[in-house]
Amino acid sequence: MKNLFRILATVAIILVIFIYFDNPVKENETLTGKNNSEQVITQNTSEMEESNNIFTRPKTGVSTLIGKSTSEVTKTLGKPTRIEPTVFGYEWWVYNNSFSTYQLIGVTDETVTQAFIIGEEIDVTPYKMGQSLEDIYRFTLVQSEITISIDKSTYTFTLGENDFNNRILVQFDGLFAMLYIDEQDGKLDGIRFLDAKTLLVHKPYDISYDGEMIDTSTPTSTLQASVDRAIERQIVEITNVLRVKHNLAVLETDVILQQIARTHSEEMANNNVLNESLEASKFSDKLDEYSIVYDSAGGNTAAFYIDAGEAVAGWINSKDHRKTLFGKNYTHIGVGVYGNYFTQNFIQKPNTNEQTE
Repeated sequence: MKNLFRILATVAIILVIFIYFDNPVKENETLTGKNNSEQVITQNTSEMEESNNIFTRPKTGVSTLIGKSTSEVTKTLGKPTRIEPTVFGYEWWVYNNSFSTYQLIGVTDETVTQAFIIGEEIDVTPYKMGQSLEDIYRFTLVQSEITISIDKSTYTFTLGENDFNNRILVQFDGLFAMLYIDEQDGKLDGIRFLDAKTLLVHKPYDISYDGEMIDTSTPTSTLQASVDRAIERQIVEITNVLRVKHNLAVLETDVILQQIARTHSEEMANNNVLNESLEASKFSDKLDEYSIVYDSAGGNTAAFYIDAGEAVAGWINSKDHRKTLFGKNYTHIGVGVYGNYFTQNFIQKPNTNEQTE
């Protein structure tokens, strides 16, 4: 009888191993963004002093556009490929003429309030795309807290432990820079230049304040749907820019994968999927339901990120999500966004050498 139990146990272990390694679909856990955990704390002004370690504002590079008019932008960069809405009151001017010059320019009332850059050929003085974290720390004094005043209110941003390694905040004269570091490569992968009010509206770090907190109004359902579609496009583009940087093939958007991703993101939102007792439908089940033929597949999900750039940066610095995003055999992608929930699906179609230029 003991031998029988040993045999059954051995067979069970073999089956588990076989199922795990033979499964062509890799589905990662939902990555939760900073916007789900940041604290906003009221504090007495007497305990808050403005930061003294402020760097001189760069005189060259894309950061000089912050605070300038849209006419200056078109004079410098030309007309954008498209203009897309956000839930924060500004619009993204999208410049995607090439992977090496990809950037998003944030515009509020005809004035530039931020710029998000991942194109490696863009001038991001005083930094350089691909610059090592070690080199950045050589000339950048990174503070754990930065305090600013807007009108009669005072705000302190506090960086978390991980922020020092992958999302550094630096204050310049009338300008902030958020440095997105690829932790595995140890290099600057993206950068966001923005003004104080935009930083405050985003709330990307813990905040303590005295006075009034700046908040955004709840978007209409029509606006939210438009924003969701915009973020989907941006995630696909940013993913491909990063894949090209790592010498990987550009992915082609698949309409069915996109629909599966949208449905999944909506399910996550409606079912409160972050509650461990609830979960959305599996990607593998959807592939079977839609009779999609594939050699391999993978999926990334995320929740509570402010935009496409933040969500992709989160995936890049999560081991399993990064492995999926940089899957060398994938040929197609589908992205679905529903409010603060993001889904990114990948498949390798059989017998295809399609390339998207």
